[in-house]
Amino acid sequence: MILERRFALMALAALPGLGPVNIRRLDNALGGKVEHLLEMTEAERSVLCARNVVDQLGEWQKYFHPERVGNELKRLKADFITSEESDYPRRLGPYSDRPIGLYRCREGRTFGERCVAIVGTRQPSAYGRKVAREFAVELSCAGFTVVSGMAEGIDTEAHRAALESGGRTAAVLGGGLNRCYPSSNRELMEEIVQSAGVWSEFPLWRSADRRSFPQRNRIVSGVSEAVLVVESGLKGGSLITARMASEQGKPVYIIPGRIDAPESAGCHSLIRDGAQLVTSVEEILEDLSYLPEGLKNPGWGQIPELQGRKPKPEPQLSGLEASVWKVLGDKSHAHADSLANELGVSVSEISRTVTEMEIAGHLARRLDGCYERN
Repeated sequence: MILERRFALMALAALPGLGPVNIRRLDNALGGKVEHLLEMTEAERSVLCARNVVDQLGEWQKYFHPERVGNELKRLKADFITSEESDYPRRLGPYSDRPIGLYRCREGRTFGERCVAIVGTRQPSAYGRKVAREFAVELSCAGFTVVSGMAEGIDTEAHRAALESGGRTAAVLGGGLNRCYPSSNRELMEEIVQSAGVWSEFPLWRSADRRSFPQRNRIVSGVSEAVLVVESGLKGGSLITARMASEQGKPVYIIPGRIDAPESAGCHSLIRDGAQLVTSVEEILEDLSYLPEGLKNPGWGQIPELQGRKPKPEPQLSGLEASVWKVLGDKSHAHADSLANELGVSVSEISRTVTEMEIAGHLARRLDGCYERN
């Protein structure tokens, strides 16, 4: 079977033994005709490739079925753009490990001229969620596309806030376009498709895994002018994205958090390593030498936060509610049973109290079940 170059590159990129660097090396060795690898004999391939790659090339249709992929791309209204085409993200151009091509949904979507990545923990605090949304809104209103990975937590908050503000946002997946992860974000994914699009370098049906997420992160940082980290533990994808951005020569901005909060430990580590602490979007815009008048959204200047954030007044509480509020001020966050032990009351009584405080907007319940001040 003879494939046109685009489909041949898709097939080669689907082989687990070949990465973009090796595909380009082989393309150079074959005079810009790397697609000929799919037609060669085993003996001819053995001269150019390692044994495992030779074996995979011998059964490449096990990894990539042209007709099935072509039909699915049509169904999704998606396409595959190679690094040789004008639609390929310009900012990825300088990197030797840039993807051979990217699947995008929908066809014709672009990241835009100016992008900032917002990344962070999958289990953010109420503070982290609030700050991620504020920065996403303000960057969107300044004309930036907000780029993230559509993971739970900070990624999701950034995407949603950009969309709700009428701005642009793009998602880069850690799996194929047909593998929405997490599945709870399927509706969000459909909304992002209508904005700056959903992108992936992986075959359509590839599931995300521990290896694919770091690969994805280099694209998130690569297409962006800068990376903003909003809450990150000492381990996780956000630190990988920040490191990759630094290696790519991109500025890395960090939102500071409480010194005793595990979800901010990674951020503080990055600050110690030289990343730039920021407390407002104005600082990012100034550092990027960006004048909002050039691309500003009509909503720019109408956002109260841009005139300076004012601290929320302390709520007027009494009795057990006041005691809970004080403990959470000292401890940052706690489970209901921990609060019950601390205050010497029953778990049922604490549960009723924190639920009422959550409804009133004083507390927020995190994904790990802990409560914290809102």
